[in-house]
Amino acid sequence: MCVVLLFDEIIAISDPVERAAVAHDLLWNDHPQRVRLRTVRGLAIQEAIGRGLAVEEIADRLRVRVPDLTWMSEQATFGPRERTAPGPG
Repeated sequence: MCVVLLFDEIIAISDPVERAAVAHDLLWNDHPQRVRLRTVRGLAIQEAIGRGLAVEEIADRLRVRVPDLTWMSEQATFGPRERTAPGPG
């Protein structure tokens, strides 16, 4: 049985590296909110780097290369649908 974390549970993880790792792992498990998970992962990576954590350690935790980590953090922007509330109709 596969347990799917709710999006709110993922963003509530206080450790940015753990939050990025959980989001990263869920991206490979057909989670219903993959676009949002990519954003959460990227923002968490940016937060971890901002706290002074070494990119090599973050990449190791996510099981990726440092260039991949850089790309992931650059993808941390919400698209138009996530930024604004839907209009009427």
